Amino acid sequence: MRAITNSDYRAHSAPLFSKLKILDIYQINTFQIAKFMYCYHNNLLPPLFFNLFFTNSQIHDYNTRTANNYRVHHCRTNLKKFTILYQGPKIWNSLPVRITFLSSFPNFKKKLLEFLVK
Repeated sequence: MRAITNSDYRAHSAPLFSKLKILDIYQINTFQIAKFMYCYHNNLLPPLFFNLFFTNSQIHDYNTRTANNYRVHHCRTNLKKFTILYQGPKIWNSLPVRITFLSSFPNFKKKLLEFLVK
């Protein structure tokens, strides 16, 4: 990135990625997990994955603001925090509602990329 933009060799890379509208490693990971969660949310995955995540409304009957959010799995170790069981619901719940309620997958990917590049 520094060579492409003729920046100083000590320049911070995050603004350069943002300026060029290129995703960094963390954003690519977030993008892939969000795509998986979209497919899960809209039942586009094989039946093997049907009971992988639960919403809060499936756990209890209380009418709360987060009733439709996915339940984040409890992690006893830090290693489990890097699994799809933890990261999937965490990332999906952090996305704006205007993105999660999109009906087509191509529109979802486009709006998600715009959201991540900001």
